[in-house]
Amino acid sequence: MNNETICEEAQRLTHGDRNNDYGHPLDNFQVTVDLINARFGTSFKPEEFPEIMILVKLGRQANASKRDNLVDIAGYANTYGMIGDERDKRLEKVLEKTGDTH
Repeated sequence: MNNETICEEAQRLTHGDRNNDYGHPLDNFQVTVDLINARFGTSFKPEEFPEIMILVKLGRQANASKRDNLVDIAGYANTYGMIGDERDKRLEKVLEKTGDTH
């Protein structure tokens, strides 16, 4: 039996194995949305991919209630925040290099 809460498990997964295996969500989701955009002629951004996956998981949860769906929903919500934080961090690095202070 797992003693972690749903949020704790999602946090562990998004900041542990999956992040190590697939890289930062900003980079991994960029690759994914590039493939989707090339295939379907859309213009999704990495920030939108977690939203799509949350909808997928909500659809699954509506069909069959499972803890895994809830962990994944929490995990995708977490990656949404991680993407914003990483974008800010990368922008700060660029601004430091250029001497721009906003």
